Amino acid sequence: MSSLKDKMKEILPQPVVSFGKRILNGYPSLVMASLREARNFNMAYAKDSAKGAVQLEARMVYFTHQIEKGLSHQQFRYGFGKKPLKNLSVVMAKYCKVETNYIQKTPYISAMATIGEYIRRHEGRQRDLQYVYSLFSPTVLKETQNIAHVEGGSLIFSGREKTSNAKLTFQQLNERRHSIREFANTPITYQELLPAIEMAMRTPSVCNRQPTRVHVILNKELIAKALKIQGGFNGYPVPPALLLLTADNRVFMAPQEHNEGYTDGGLFGMNLLLALEEQGIAACPLNTMFRRGPEKTTRRLLSIPSNEVLVMYIAVGHFPEECATCVSRRLSAKDIVTVIE
Repeated sequence: MSSLKDKMKEILPQPVVSFGKRILNGYPSLVMASLREARNFNMAYAKDSAKGAVQLEARMVYFTHQIEKGLSHQQFRYGFGKKPLKNLSVVMAKYCKVETNYIQKTPYISAMATIGEYIRRHEGRQRDLQYVYSLFSPTVLKETQNIAHVEGGSLIFSGREKTSNAKLTFQQLNERRHSIREFANTPITYQELLPAIEMAMRTPSVCNRQPTRVHVILNKELIAKALKIQGGFNGYPVPPALLLLTADNRVFMAPQEHNEGYTDGGLFGMNLLLALEEQGIAACPLNTMFRRGPEKTTRRLLSIPSNEVLVMYIAVGHFPEECATCVSRRLSAKDIVTVIE
């Protein structure tokens, strides 16, 4: 087949070959690839009706993280999180039925630790705890008190710890980086952010085509509007700055590369987060996986052209004196590795 294609390329004029490639590799190829991806995703993702252990773990982590964020607010609101608590109780019950070894699984342990902190933070406020008591069995509630705090919930540390970040090893920098959602009141400038962006320019990309673009937003009014559309930063003060990472589709050369921008942009994003940490700048990545309406509104608000795909936001600012964040317990490497010999 390949030899026939080569012969056709030799025989036919170049304009005809180019036209044929545009027809075969253009829009129809993109449509078919998108349909295959949509079908595979639809069969796998953790929808409301999901019953598989992996999908239930994902939903458990999601609801746990919602509660962790509430626990990490500097202005703590008692009685928060009724909806995620209810959702978490339902998912945990389902998970226990499909995973016999649930008590040793990281997502379940993290959920238990987070519920345990929620209860401890509400001690003496029995009215607020009645709702929690109605969701979880006495056995589960008792077990939550035996889980170490480091497994889930919130984490408090001093902003002064970050002043020596530039002297840390990569391992130390990586282990100590946390997403910060509440920043110091002092503004941050483009000049302060530029060194970290320059460091992130070392990020590898497909054939070194470097599709990532960085939009630095310093206008507080625009930041507030953008984050209101994004929806995942509700309840927190407007950050001093907001970065939007996009990928420019004009650097790609074939339909099969249509998702490459998200890969390259994601790599850039992680490098940028570590570079910001090294510079002693607090940051929190935020997703931009929007439906059509919010995406269109965001593009219009921030003047983002159609040739750029939205990869992620990063909220940035200076560390406050006291930092509160989520534990966000990670799986171990052995939980995700498959060795092929």
